[in-house]
Amino acid sequence: MIHNAIQSVLVQSHRNWELIVVDDGSTDETKEITNKFISKDNRIVYSYQTNKERSAARNYGIKHATGDWICFLDSDDIYHTNHLEEFQNFIKYKKFEKGIYFSGLSYGKYSEVLEEYELSHKNNIEFVLLNTIGTPRACIHKEILLKHKFDEKIKNGEDRELWVRILKEFPLFFHKKKTFIEIEHPNRSVNLGTLKFSLKTLKHIFKSNKLFIRRIVKKRVLSNAYFNISKQEIKNKKIISAIFFLVLSLLNNVYNNQSKHKFLLLISLFFNLNNKIVNDYK
Repeated sequence: MIHNAIQSVLVQSHRNWELIVVDDGSTDETKEITNKFISKDNRIVYSYQTNKERSAARNYGIKHATGDWICFLDSDDIYHTNHLEEFQNFIKYKKFEKGIYFSGLSYGKYSEVLEEYELSHKNNIEFVLLNTIGTPRACIHKEILLKHKFDEKIKNGEDRELWVRILKEFPLFFHKKKTFIEIEHPNRSVNLGTLKFSLKTLKHIFKSNKLFIRRIVKKRVLSNAYFNISKQEIKNKKIISAIFFLVLSLLNNVYNNQSKHKFLLLISLFFNLNNKIVNDYK
C-alpha cells in the first residue's frame, strides 16, 4: 500500500516538499518499493530503524526533516492532490502563526463536502478529546514538534496525548476542506488491544490535565471509549464483557443522543446472553 501513499505525494499541486519514509523494521517490500521512487525523485529519503513503533518513527522523521512545516502520512492512506497546497494557503492566511493545523478527511475516496464540528467545547484541549484528529490530518511547525515530541512509551492514542500537550501553549486551526483520504481495508480493523491502550492513554491525559478538562467532558470521552470497546467485544462474541463496557458507557453519559440506541443494544445483548446460557445447558 505504500506505493499509493508515496504516489499521492508525488502528484501534489504544491511542489516544494521533502518526503521522509521511515521504515520501522518492516519485513515486506517497503525498502524496494521506496527505492524505485528515490531513483526517479531525490526529494524522497528512506531510513530504516529496528521496530520501535510509530511514535519513534515519527520523532525520527521530524528530527531529520529540513523543512519548517511537518505533515504526516501513514503508509496505507493517501493525500488528495491539493493537501499540501491547501495547508500552505491556510497557514499563509493565518500569517504563519505556529500551532496545530488540521484538515478534514474523506473515507475511501475524495469528498468535497465540508466537515462540521460541534463547537460546544470550552477549550481546544477538550475539543481534541471529543473529536479524533489523526496525525495525517495535521500540519505543525517543526519547532513545536522538536519541543513537544511523541511519547514513545504510549502504544496507542499517542497523537491525542501530544495534541493536548501542544495545545497548552499553542492554538488550534481547522481547515474545513477534506484533503486527506483514509483508506479502509481489512488489516486496518481496530482490535481490542488497541482500544484498551487508547483507554489507558485517555486516563493518563485526564490525570495530567485536571485543570484543563471539565468533569462533564471527561465522562463524555470515557463513555465513547467504553462504547467502542463494547462494540469490539460484540464482534468478538464476548457478550458478558460487551454488556459490562456498555453499562460503563451508559453510566458515564446517560443523557445523550446515543442513549436510546445503547439501551436497545443492552436489551438485545441480555437476550443473546440468555439464549447462550440455554443453549449451553441443552
